Amino acid sequence: MKLLALAALSLVVSTSAFAQGRYRTPAAASYTNEITTLATGGLFYSGKQCKDCSSGSNMEVGVGYLHTLDSKIQVGGEGRLRILSKEVSGTGDSETLFDIAGVGAWNFSSDFSNAIFAKAGIGLYAVPKDNLSGYENKIGFFIGAGKRFTWLSNVAYSPEVRLVKKGDIDMGIEVQLINFSITW
Repeated sequence: MKLLALAALSLVVSTSAFAQGRYRTPAAASYTNEITTLATGGLFYSGKQCKDCSSGSNMEVGVGYLHTLDSKIQVGGEGRLRILSKEVSGTGDSETLFDIAGVGAWNFSSDFSNAIFAKAGIGLYAVPKDNLSGYENKIGFFIGAGKRFTWLSNVAYSPEVRLVKKGDIDMGIEVQLINFSITW
């Protein structure tokens, strides 16, 4: 699985390097790089999960990077780190989990700072094993859509809604309301 993750990361980096050499970003796209905080997962929780449970902690941080290929297309990747205490992990042990995905985005306007966009990605996601004895990496994917709203000259608020399928787990809906992107 680590080899697959390395291959996916290499594909994203090489595609970006190839694109920089072959394509010129048109003047309509006001920037070529975008970093997005996936802050819906950026949380810290410490407390009980149920009335008779012990207190536990959960911390999640996510970030995405997109590089502009042409006036409406971006490619890049996303990563998310999750640190779960043994009380929250569901396995009886504390867990440190990492998700990584290659991502493509289509912007419905060449003015990216205020564009509606569609996004899709495929990658490796940490999911609980069937017997809940720990976590394992499985291939998953997502499709989604969102809208950027200019906040400052190079900062935008960019909420998103996604359909997410991680390994054998049923498809779910992920709503990311607290996303911000920084561009240059």
